[in-house]
Amino acid sequence: KKIIINNVLKEVALKPDSPGYKTWLNPPTTITRAYRLFNITNPKEIVTDPATTTINIQETRPYSYLVSSTKQNVQWSENYTSISYSVHRSFTRHPTRFDSSSVNDKGVFIDFVRAMFRAQFPMQAVPKFYHLAGMKTFYHRNAVEQLEGFTSDLFNIVRQKMTGPNTAKSGFIYRYNGSRAYNYTIKSGMNIFRIPQNHFLRSLIL
Repeated sequence: KKIIINNVLKEVALKPDSPGYKTWLNPPTTITRAYRLFNITNPKEIVTDPATTTINIQETRPYSYLVSSTKQNVQWSENYTSISYSVHRSFTRHPTRFDSSSVNDKGVFIDFVRAMFRAQFPMQAVPKFYHLAGMKTFYHRNAVEQLEGFTSDLFNIVRQKMTGPNTAKSGFIYRYNGSRAYNYTIKSGMNIFRIPQNHFLRSLIL
């Protein structure tokens, strides 16, 4: 049993140039995520009579993407007992689940840029808000571009105040694609003699 444990730990140990470390840096797995938007189907009624009109929404079909992550900016401690790193994510359209015809999907979606800009003004919007954001509340826009990136006159106004990566466009996937998630620090190394062998073997099976 000890021979099996030692051989396994040699493969999975997090230490420079070990097989486990190389796999940990670039995991051979990807995550599938499906995003849906909510299309507002009665925008004219809302604008005409906002006080009594109920907002009707319709869920779009799913837009599926593959998400992979790699470790970057890796720094070992002097005694190699801990590792600091950041996780970088990459989004790509799923090769089979992303329907190519969905790039033509359109609808009226919540304009988060306008909503965030509106929050800077009092409850009763002043003329300056409409001068900068426009009088039109709802726009028919491309659904996929809401995820992968789009621009607007209002976005170009607020863009200079944006922080974080990928600020040339607005869009959830666009903003996070190729970006750093968070910084982490973990402990490396393991003393196999402190681990009950039965517990270790059960963990391998599970």
